[in-house]
Amino acid sequence: MTSFTGTWTLIRFILRRDRIRLPIWILSIAGFFTLVAASFPSIYPTERERQARATLMENPTAMAFRGPGHGLDDYTYGAILAHELMGFGMIAAALMSIFLIVRHTRVEEESGRLELVRSSIVGRYASPASALTVVLCANLAVSGLFVLLLPVMPGDYSLAGSLAFGLAVGGSGFVFAVIATVTAQLSEYGRGASSMAVLILGATYLLRAIGDVQENALSWLSPFGWGQASRAFVDERWFPLVIPVVIAGVLLTASALLINRRDVAAGLLPQKPGPANASDALLRPLGFALRLQRGGIIGWTIGLGVVGVAFGALIGDVEAFLDDNPQLEDFLAASGGSLVDAFLGLLVMVMAFMAAGFAVASALRPRGEEFEGRAEPVLSTALSRSGWLSSYLIVSLLGSAVILLAGAGALGVVAAADQRDLGLLVGALGAALAYIPAVWLLVGLVALLFGYGPRLLAIPWIVLVYGVFIGLFGDMLEVPGWAKAVSPFDHVPELPGGSVEPWSIAIMLAIGMLLIGLGLYSFRHRDLEMS
Repeated sequence: MTSFTGTWTLIRFILRRDRIRLPIWILSIAGFFTLVAASFPSIYPTERERQARATLMENPTAMAFRGPGHGLDDYTYGAILAHELMGFGMIAAALMSIFLIVRHTRVEEESGRLELVRSSIVGRYASPASALTVVLCANLAVSGLFVLLLPVMPGDYSLAGSLAFGLAVGGSGFVFAVIATVTAQLSEYGRGASSMAVLILGATYLLRAIGDVQENALSWLSPFGWGQASRAFVDERWFPLVIPVVIAGVLLTASALLINRRDVAAGLLPQKPGPANASDALLRPLGFALRLQRGGIIGWTIGLGVVGVAFGALIGDVEAFLDDNPQLEDFLAASGGSLVDAFLGLLVMVMAFMAAGFAVASALRPRGEEFEGRAEPVLSTALSRSGWLSSYLIVSLLGSAVILLAGAGALGVVAAADQRDLGLLVGALGAALAYIPAVWLLVGLVALLFGYGPRLLAIPWIVLVYGVFIGLFGDMLEVPGWAKAVSPFDHVPELPGGSVEPWSIAIMLAIGMLLIGLGLYSFRHRDLEMS
């Protein structure tokens, strides 16, 4: 018996468990970006239209969210794909890798199943090795599909550029798979391991954004910077794609050392023991629900605050760019907006997407309590079902609002201090307040499905992903108005700088509260479900 004994058997077991999940991830990532690439020739049929698009991309806002802009002087369809979509493709592959690794490593330990597996003839490294092998193959499949599909799409995508694009996306995914393997050794819980890995993802994306806008070496500290430095579809450079392999090797060595320093089901980060007696707040449903999610709320608040501070400091660069680009200034003036307002509005929209992600995950917490059997003994007491569920929903509603307002407040404070314009703070907070009803509507959808049909709880995530797609790519892909209207975020006023439509905000609030009421009513009339 060796440390890797049983790896092949566990690989087959993972493939059997994720026979539906894995193809969905792979085909969704490769299929979505390939279809978007195929649509470019109809959206930008002439070189003049492509260069007009390139002019709009030559600003700090575009650099921060999309990348350094290689190939803007000859904005081919491949350059558009690499500049505007590569970063989002790497994020998708990274999230796939993080969630799959944590699911098959730390979550298995947390549930106690890995201890049963390890009691047989299975080596110490078999579990992480099998998970990493499957995730590596998944990322290679994504890369391979890009290489196979992009060259045959309309738009003259070169084979070399497709290979560079695919390797950049797949390489980024595998780096974050190894990062998740490391975080799985640190935390005792799957939620904590995933949160740490996603936090690292956000931090590295932020480093890339700051480095690109300020044109310094920070971009080379980020996997996103390595992928975009390959200059896919422009003049391919292959050496940046070697960096993920080296970093992954270093992190794999570190994870192996960490595995040897801990017991099964334990984490290396020490867990603080709780008090001997519960406080009065913990004896109430709302206080208990808040205590369970306190760490998440604090972490998300700090994370969005850091993002707001970092991007608020870039407002000066936006102003300087506007002064040097009178044509873009005239374009924005004709459209009734300003570059600063557009920058603030885009940042707050992205923060709203993040806050919505927290809100959905937080509102789904009762499902985990029910599925793991912890809800039944609690509800066997005098506590009502409505009181138990509403406590979690209140935490989700208020927590998401606090997180969003904290991020927007940090953005506004730094921007206002940098430009000596208090209106920037007011504009950022106003935009955040306008997004709160859309975020709460998703909480209402979770509540309704939890009460009526818990097996449909993937729908809120689908709605959120669709909203992110419409918000970031809807205008670029000329999505029809009716398709945009499906997203709750499309009904949010374009602030700062736009006009406020109180009826749309009031309607979204009313719909959200109605869905919560229906969810509470439905939950009172169904049986509990447990694993």
